[in-house]
Amino acid sequence: MEAVPISVTATEPYRRLPAARPVALALQGGGSLGAFAWGVLDRLLDAPELRIEMVSGTSAGAMNAAMLVQGLATGDAAEAKRLLAAFWRRVAAASGSPDIAGPDWLCPFGGIAGSLADAFRRTTAGALRRTARELSQRQLNPLGLNPLRTILADLLEPAVLGSKGAPGLVVSATRVRTGEARLFRDAEVTVDVLLASACLPQLFPAVEIEGEPYWDGGYSSNPPVGPLIVEAEGPTDLVIVRTTPVERPEPPSGVDGVSERISEIAFGAALRQELRYVAVAQRLLAEQPPETPGALARLRDARLHMIGAEEEFRALPGGSGLDARWVFLQKMRDLGHDAADRWLGANLASVGVRSTVDLRELARPSLGLHAGEDGVGR
Repeated sequence: MEAVPISVTATEPYRRLPAARPVALALQGGGSLGAFAWGVLDRLLDAPELRIEMVSGTSAGAMNAAMLVQGLATGDAAEAKRLLAAFWRRVAAASGSPDIAGPDWLCPFGGIAGSLADAFRRTTAGALRRTARELSQRQLNPLGLNPLRTILADLLEPAVLGSKGAPGLVVSATRVRTGEARLFRDAEVTVDVLLASACLPQLFPAVEIEGEPYWDGGYSSNPPVGPLIVEAEGPTDLVIVRTTPVERPEPPSGVDGVSERISEIAFGAALRQELRYVAVAQRLLAEQPPETPGALARLRDARLHMIGAEEEFRALPGGSGLDARWVFLQKMRDLGHDAADRWLGANLASVGVRSTVDLRELARPSLGLHAGEDGVGR
């Protein structure tokens, strides 16, 4: 595995075209599915027409966001790409999967390592689905070990986050005590904060920060959207990178399928609620005068975009979020490349002009009262 030296000395600046359009990115979590967002970021960093000014993330999205922002703070797009690749390579290595191109059998014992990693994924996924009520976190992971701690300790430099010229960074975690999201910003984002943002309570003990225990941010904010618009005063254009399907037309079957869908719904509910919040606000604010000030104007004028791979996400086997084999992470990265290429080709011209996400369905009154002819309440 390649060494990844860390330098906090700025090198080549993050260059964009003079007329580059500023964007904020919101990166969803999803375990190993976060490698999809790695691929998306790879492509967005190659688009000189865009300038990334703010990034939010949850769980795996938080890891991607931190690597992206640190890379742009200490160097250029190439440095951000290098850190993202280094993170995911180390995730694969920590799972026992060889960090080489090609099939596992090309590496001595690679096939064995890959089989063991796959068996661990299936066993862990099965345990979480079928025996979550019977097995405690201490039984599943009695030592409370988290291999991400060593990876992040080697790569992360919190001191450069929030430095002059760096994109803003927002990471979410869930307070165990209240179930509310806490958002950490810029240099507040430490190794512990990232571990808290990705802390699945079935596998890892809660992460304590300032005496408060935290779990995965996906339970409460996956990823932060509204705060980027209203509180952080981010760019008007917000690109959401999903790692799960928007919907599943067919009801799940079997215990495992039902459990998998329940998990998807739980981790997707926060994003859907945030999008509904923005949609309803924009519907109501559309009738307000142009001089509407501050946060209300930012909500009204926000332009939302979304990058995902709907059909491909639906086709993934259950438990894929726990599949950290290098071959799978590469597959997800390549899928992210393709999705970003499609999005750039179809929607780049709309950035700075209009939303490419239709929020009208989410803006409908929940009770269906007083709807106009178009079905949208007045």
